[in-house]
Amino acid sequence: MKTRTAFSLFAASLAAAVLTTSCYNLGGVRPQAMVGKNTFAVDVFANHTIQPGLNVSATAAVCDLLQRDGTYTIAPRSKADFVVSGQVQSISRSSLRTNPYDSYLSSEVELTVRMSYKVTDSKTGKVLKSGTAVGKGSNLSTTGNVQGAVNNALDAAVTRAAEELVLSLTME
Repeated sequence: MKTRTAFSLFAASLAAAVLTTSCYNLGGVRPQAMVGKNTFAVDVFANHTIQPGLNVSATAAVCDLLQRDGTYTIAPRSKADFVVSGQVQSISRSSLRTNPYDSYLSSEVELTVRMSYKVTDSKTGKVLKSGTAVGKGSNLSTTGNVQGAVNNALDAAVTRAAEELVLSLTME
């Protein structure tokens, strides 16, 4: 009797585990154009701004966020189902707060980064999706290091633009 109860309990817990894990889908709901696509590669983004290294930051952010999301798996370009390419088009800067002792010196800055992107099927070359992603980032300089605040705001803006791009590939 005890063996039968233990076996029934084991079978019931195994069935529950199978049912709950098979219903879970890691990542978002894929847009129609991305159905059947499982692996990706990211080309290095072009940089049309005067800020050096921004293309590398944008490329790394897109790769990192796509991997973290879990909807797709990274692969070498030759084995990827689709390729993401893009360009950093512009950066705009605005002052949110000025130094109380020097109105020309920003103590809080906001940067807006605009990126365009294109997702192509690596087998056919057909454009699956394209668009523009915009991200904003701000940082407050309490130490007077405005350049450090600008760099931090720029990193945040690039990450937010990359998040918008990734959401367009993982959400319906």
